[in-house]
Amino acid sequence: MARKKIGLFMNEISQFFQEAFGKALASAVAERDMDLIAYASYGAYSCPYGRNLLSEMGKKNIIHLPDYSTLDAIIALPNSFDIPGMEAEFFEIVKANATCPVICLQNDISDRYPEFYSITIANRETMYEMTKHVIDVHGCTDIRYMSGPFDSKDSPDRLKGFELAMEEAGLTIGPNTVFEGNYWINRGPQALDFFIEGSDGYPQAVICANDYMALSICDELKKRGKKVPEDVCVTGFDGIREGKHYDPPLTTVMISPQEYARAAVQLIDRLFAGEDCEHVLTLSGGFRQRQSCGCDGKGKKHPYDETVDLRKLIDTEGLLREVGKMTGDFQGRFDLDNTLSIADFYFGTLGCSNGYLCLCEEGDTPMMSIEQNRVFTDEMKLVQSMRAGERLLADIVNEKFDRRDILPPRFFDDDRPQTLILFPIHYKNKEYGYLAMKARPGEWPNSLTDTYINELSSAMENHYYQNRFSEFEEIKRIAETDPLTGLYNRRGFEKSLSSVLAKREREGSAGIGVSIASVDMDNLKTINDEHGHHEGDFALITLANTLKACIRDGEVCARFGGDEFSVILINGQPDRPEVFAKEFAALLANASDASGKPYPIHASLGISELKGRHTKDIVECMRKADADMYANKRSYKGLQ
Repeated sequence: MARKKIGLFMNEISQFFQEAFGKALASAVAERDMDLIAYASYGAYSCPYGRNLLSEMGKKNIIHLPDYSTLDAIIALPNSFDIPGMEAEFFEIVKANATCPVICLQNDISDRYPEFYSITIANRETMYEMTKHVIDVHGCTDIRYMSGPFDSKDSPDRLKGFELAMEEAGLTIGPNTVFEGNYWINRGPQALDFFIEGSDGYPQAVICANDYMALSICDELKKRGKKVPEDVCVTGFDGIREGKHYDPPLTTVMISPQEYARAAVQLIDRLFAGEDCEHVLTLSGGFRQRQSCGCDGKGKKHPYDETVDLRKLIDTEGLLREVGKMTGDFQGRFDLDNTLSIADFYFGTLGCSNGYLCLCEEGDTPMMSIEQNRVFTDEMKLVQSMRAGERLLADIVNEKFDRRDILPPRFFDDDRPQTLILFPIHYKNKEYGYLAMKARPGEWPNSLTDTYINELSSAMENHYYQNRFSEFEEIKRIAETDPLTGLYNRRGFEKSLSSVLAKREREGSAGIGVSIASVDMDNLKTINDEHGHHEGDFALITLANTLKACIRDGEVCARFGGDEFSVILINGQPDRPEVFAKEFAALLANASDASGKPYPIHASLGISELKGRHTKDIVECMRKADADMYANKRSYKGLQ
């Protein structure tokens, strides 16, 4: 019998809570011999010009990927759905297509979707207790509150708990008491400025609706010369890892991600057993009294593992270096095979053992994201299978399969349960497919995955337009080619020179020199004036064909315009420049004699060896080649 499949839906999966919850859920699901399929994305972000609406749509479209009828249970973290409209769209899709239990974590949705299950923390009651603690235990009466966004799901309940405790204690909530934060670490300065506006100094306490904002308050207080908790006591909410190791350790309220995972799978067990369960399960938050509010009077710091912190710093630095290299390697890729090779090369940096690139069928309307109920094609293609630790050894699969299967059936392990995490590969609102990552126990995608997905998606878009507009190559050829002779023009020459130098360096043959020849046709003006421009064109074409006949593999010739030509020579042998010069002079003389024209076809030549690969080296090399060429031109004219 096929294993049961649990579908997990959440954004920003490398955030602390999502990662810890995902790992714990994967472990609990595996213990029950079930598969976990996580449909993941990275959430909304804004730029100086506002929200990236099309990109948000492309990320949100991950909820259109699954066949909901094949899932045996669904777990969602709508608090992580920070893309506007994503939550409502997700639940409408689930209502219309799922027949299994649906469990929502961290907030109560029973008023909107009474048929679904909720596992949540008692936000109002717990924030009430936190505020009471600050008032009753620490004697604070001048208290400020940093809320989350007023329109977020849990902010209103947490704010209400604060207001109830303040009202019960007879404390006034003034115009500068409540500041609307953003649940992140970048608004501490604005919040403190808001709190002290019109007052004589800083408040006795700042209560924050989450830990990230509390840490931003603590950091800013330190910058302003204030001590926590001696001058201002600070509390948070949610219990993130950073708060535990902060100095001073942060007083907070938490239900661990592991507790949420345990509660979710226990509810699934009961539902699978046919039990009639309450639709709302409220977990009691654990109150962690630490030094930031003035507790832990013995002055002991929370145990701090410097080894773990150093390991995290080293890992972060490594990921940052990979970002730069990855971005550079993906840039300007138009060829799908090349793009897939780069994707394989960097997959091992993402934190999971196996990866599978699955693409939509090209040419199908979902590639344009027109049909929003059919964003991904019904038939997908697994193009390559990748393994961490085996760079450039991906298996090229190119196997079609039914999208409802997620992967071709042979890629599922029959002997043991598994965890798959799926990310959309999209450019703006256009879906090209998805990346499936198989995570072994303890593995989880890291923060580099977001950059990887973005760069891969952009390269896929380049490939799409390469195929969509086949005339691109023709346009590119015209832009880099001299129309009369068919040789490269100056633009093509410069690009080719750069490629030649880069290739030789990659192949470890940087010690083999490169020379540049400067070639100038003699007496072209005389030919044009006395015999007509059509004869001048004939002479130029004859010269160009002679140059092409003289170059070897890897060498390049170009016409810069008028009577000027250049050649890139590879000095595989010490006498390559001399051999080229003699061969060119002999072949051109033969071509001139064979033409039967009343004028000689002759060119002066100068060659210089390139001493480096920088712009100044190239300029100096070409200057010397020109000087040599003009010296030979003067000698030729003296013999006429």
